[in-house]
Amino acid sequence: MHELAIADRLLDRAVSAARDAGAERVDGLTVELGTATHLVPEQVAFCLDAVAEDTPAEGATVTFERVSARGECSCGWHGELETLAETVAGVPDRRCPDCGAEVELTAGRECRLKTVEIPEAPTTRKTDQTDQT
Repeated sequence: MHELAIADRLLDRAVSAARDAGAERVDGLTVELGTATHLVPEQVAFCLDAVAEDTPAEGATVTFERVSARGECSCGWHGELETLAETVAGVPDRRCPDCGAEVELTAGRECRLKTVEIPEAPTTRKTDQTDQT
């Protein structure tokens, strides 16, 4: 179950980014997830919920942005790859639609933390502490 290790790594990065910004908690995170990763967003979200328990990211909203698999072939074809919908993760078909050769992936392997939402810093009001007596 490598989704758990991936979720743990994403969580570490999110919490670290929040701390670097001076935040005590994470409200949400956005993950770019390529269709060629063979990862299912719902499984990664489930694992993120599990590893976030008792951390500053517990209860954070998780949003996935899917990145379509794109490729290029030595025959000159390049474009978005069709998805093999009958597979569990809907993986891309890596055969060139023009010549049938295997294409080189140029996009779709992404699995990265895109954004981290943290609470806004409370507004501080400057008060005059000068003794006016």
